[in-house]
Amino acid sequence: MKNNKSRKQLCYKDVITKNFLEKEYISKKKSISNIAKSLNKDWATIKRYLLFYKLRLRSHKEQARVSSRGGKPKYDYLFTKELLFEKYVNNKESIEKIAKEFGVYRETVTRYLKKYKIQIRTTKEQVAINHPPKEFIVTNQIKLFIDGILLGDASIPKRKDGISPRCLTQGCKYREYLEYISKMLFEAGITCSPIMSRWIRDERCKSGGYYQSFLQTHRYKTFEIFRERWYWKGKKSIPKDFKLSKEVLLQCYISDGNFYREIRLCLDGFYKKDVLLLKEFIDKELEIQTRLVKSGSGYELAIKKSDSNKFLGYIGPCPVNCYIYKWKDNESEEAKKRKNLNARISYHRKKHGK
Repeated sequence: MKNNKSRKQLCYKDVITKNFLEKEYISKKKSISNIAKSLNKDWATIKRYLLFYKLRLRSHKEQARVSSRGGKPKYDYLFTKELLFEKYVNNKESIEKIAKEFGVYRETVTRYLKKYKIQIRTTKEQVAINHPPKEFIVTNQIKLFIDGILLGDASIPKRKDGISPRCLTQGCKYREYLEYISKMLFEAGITCSPIMSRWIRDERCKSGGYYQSFLQTHRYKTFEIFRERWYWKGKKSIPKDFKLSKEVLLQCYISDGNFYREIRLCLDGFYKKDVLLLKEFIDKELEIQTRLVKSGSGYELAIKKSDSNKFLGYIGPCPVNCYIYKWKDNESEEAKKRKNLNARISYHRKKHGK
């Protein structure tokens, strides 16, 4: 089978002889393309016969020297250093675009760039130039919304290789909440990648784990503004121009709040100074007294139950069904009865001096 294939590939031996190729390719120094054109054959066919007759193939550089008078490369008059520097470096045009404009192969342009010692961009760098990040208008509404989710679990991560951060990410076990965020961002002109979900193993769960969903926006240069505001200390910190509002506090409570006997905002990802600053904002705006509570390696803000209605009334109703349970005390009825019984027993003991 293999021999039949070889015979079929060399079926032009009567026409493309060794003497013919020595005369045309070696003596007259014609290119493979010119020989193929004169015989109405493919370029690959001529090359295959050259290899079959063990004739040495010229390199691109060698062919370029013999393709024009004086032995100079064919496109020296066309691709000057000044022209390539202007188009490739100053105008940031791609190699493909330059090659298409002058009707040559991209390898030809690459060869001249190397000849003139012009640094060639990587594919990643060229893609960033060809498809620059988009921008969106920062209205007051979207600013408060993004500030709110950043005060919660959202982040604008630092990108690798020193590329400026341009994506906003958010993880959550409830896909519904991420779909709500995606919708709110879309209304502001910000598009997101499809929400992805994966199984997270957790021995504390009865089922052995849970599904975690992840949201990531497309690249936007405007997110650099939020990155500079929220990461001015290197770690996520409350911005200097931060303003408390019900929109901001609503998103923060959805992501990092809970209601068990009292309302708590889990802010262990922030510095103590930031938590104290937020405490000051909330106390002043809502006219209540919150307190700082140490929790693991960070801090939480606690709001006593008597102020819970004022807090929940300030932020408004829950916009998603998956978090409605945070709008009521999640202490079980049994625990409440036990707590009330212990309180009555303690009262009677004090009353009767026992």
